[in-house]
Order: sequence, then C-alpha cells, then structure tokens
Amino acid sequence: MNNNTIFQFFNHLKNDKISFAYRGSFSNSVLAMATELIKNNMDAEHSKLRNKLSFLMIESFQNIARYADSEAFPEPETNSDFFMTRNIGSTFYIISANLVSNDKVASIRERLERVNTLDKKELNDLYREVLTNKQINQKGGAGLGFIEMVRKSKGKLPFDFVKASETHSMFFMQIELKNPNVESEQEPAKIEEAKAIQTLIAENDILMMHKGSFTSDAISPVLRMVEDNMNSMKLKVQKKIYHFLVEILQNISKHSYVINNDREGIFLIGFKDGVFNLGTGNYIENDKIENLKTQLDHVNMLSKEALSDLYRKYLREGRETETGSAGLGLIDLARETDDNINYSFTKVTDEYSFYSLTVKF
Repeated sequence: MNNNTIFQFFNHLKNDKISFAYRGSFSNSVLAMATELIKNNMDAEHSKLRNKLSFLMIESFQNIARYADSEAFPEPETNSDFFMTRNIGSTFYIISANLVSNDKVASIRERLERVNTLDKKELNDLYREVLTNKQINQKGGAGLGFIEMVRKSKGKLPFDFVKASETHSMFFMQIELKNPNVESEQEPAKIEEAKAIQTLIAENDILMMHKGSFTSDAISPVLRMVEDNMNSMKLKVQKKIYHFLVEILQNISKHSYVINNDREGIFLIGFKDGVFNLGTGNYIENDKIENLKTQLDHVNMLSKEALSDLYRKYLREGRETETGSAGLGLIDLARETDDNINYSFTKVTDEYSFYSLTVKF
C-alpha cells in the first residue's frame, strides 16, 4: 500500500456515501462494530432501514460461517474471507466473499437460483416449509439464510463463483437493500464491481478500509473496532496503531476540506510480512498545502533523538499549527514510525487537493 493506492481506492469509491471493507479473521466484535459504524453514518432519510440493514449484515456474516472453507493463516491470503458494506444513492449493498469447496458450488448455486425466481408468496411458503420440515443442518439446511435475505431485502441476490484452485472457488454474494422513499440517479452497483474491489484489496494486502464522513461522532466506532481487534498484536504495536488513528482521524474530522457540509475521508490498514501499513486520505485546501508540506519535510529529516527533543519543546510551549496537521501530533508519529511519513498531494480543483499519508509500524 502506498499513497497512490489510497487515492485509487478513494476515486474508485467516489460515489459511495459510506464504504467499509474487512478481510481476514471474522469475529462477533467485527460484526458489532461494523454494524454500529454503518448505522451511525446513515443519513436521516435512511433511518427506517437501520433494523433491516443490521439483520442483513448479520445474515451475511453468518453466511460466511455456514459455507466458508477458509483455513487459518498467520496473515490474510488472497482468498481470505471478505466482507463489505456500501451506500450508493438510495441503495445499501452488503457483499460477502469466501472460499468454498468446488463440490459445494452446484448445491449453493441451486439454492440461490431457486430463491431468486420466487415471488413474495412463494418465498413465504418455502420459508414455512423449511421450518415445518426442519430441513436445517449445520450448514444452513435448505438455504434458510438465503430465503431470509431475499424476504428482507425484497430483491434478488446477485452471486458468482470464481475458481481459485482445482479444489476451491471464491463464492461472492451481494445483498441489495433499497430505500423506496428516496429517488437516486446512481446506477446500481454490479457484483462484478464487488469482485474487482475484493481483488484490489487482496492485491494491496489490505485488512480494513473505511471511506465516509469523518466527523467526531463518525470516528468513534472506527477507533473502537480497531482497538477491539488488536488483541493478538504486541502491546507496543497496538499502542502505535491506535495512537496514529486517533491523531489522524481526529485531524480529518477537524481540518479536512468541507464539501456539501461533510468532511469526507478514507483510511486503510494493511499487513504484510509482519509489518503494518496505515494510510489516510482527505481533501485539503490548496492554500494550506505549502505550509503542511514544509512541516512534513521538516519532521522527516530529523533524527529520532531530535524529534523527541522537539516533541518535548512543543509540550512545554503548548505550540499548535494553523492546520493542526503537522504540529505535535505528526512530530509524535514521526518518532514512532519505522520509516519516514510518506505523503502526497493530488490536485483535484483550483480550490482543493487530495492529501494522502502512509506510515509503517
């Protein structure tokens, strides 16, 4: 992951009001925090969809558990379990992808094709039939989960299988929940796009990605999610990652360029060969770039000892910068990173640019 990656993701998701993606080991805490993150960032016009959206996110997570044949790896592989939620216009999308044995493909395909052809009455009849006959086993029986997803979303379930090896395939499925009371000019997102995003995330060794509003209220569940899922890391790494996110996400919430009354941003956490790569991106006013660049270059040229001296000096003097971006917080980050703070500015308009930043731990 580098600064170009951050801008690539941000651009790819430019029509998304909210995006959250997670790849790797799943747990109840990941589900809880992902659900809270999306619900807290929903516009008021979509508030009536909250309960349905939560239910469908839970079903999607459980679907991975039902059908996944993923193995436990020290770090995520190309075909690790994948989960994503998106809000584009009036529609919320819930995407899951997991590795399944090729001998299960025909059975899963048959169940999905069946529920995708049924109308409301037929779905309800099938639901009662499955419950009455108790056709439920450890892997979901007659597709009760699929039936519930179609009933709640009131739409079809786009799906596909991508061959991963001679024995396994990646099973992609997309749930679409549309707000009938909101008109949207956005074209529906196809499952091919979800597959492309999963590939991009895997190729860049991304564990977690979130794009959306970075107001103070919006970043709280993000920080709790990261903190709650760092238990397996060394304590020193936990503190560094959490400290970085607190500093940078709060900075975005206060100082990023406001468009349509929103402070939009993105953050990504990557992991490869025992090294964590963290990146953020947000819009910034062009007239603030030179000052910020000067301060970033300054902290990058200093030794760890000099950075510590400067940090203590700032603490004594209580100094702050105009942008809040390259003062005490970035000095502290420069002290803790395993490399320089890498950054870039990409001009978007005459008023603002896209500012991306990456660090390694």
